[in-house]
Amino acid sequence: MERERIEVIYPDGTTGHVSNDVLDVLIATGKIVKFRRSEGWVNIVRDQPRLRDYRRNEDYPGQERRSPWPSTTTDTDM
Repeated sequence: MERERIEVIYPDGTTGHVSNDVLDVLIATGKIVKFRRSEGWVNIVRDQPRLRDYRRNEDYPGQERRSPWPSTTTDTDM
């Protein structure tokens, strides 16, 4: 079974198709500017993000199965 691929646009204007897991990492690390949902393109705007972090949803009673968000800090930031 082939997994669905999501179309993305990188900061240099090139496009690509990635898996949902990779999309999470690209959003968290600021490596893309847009991705396409079924209802249209979603702009990744750091000042006013339209994306919600569903990992902070306390209403979900199930086990967390996703990988943790990548850290945005480095050893030099501390």
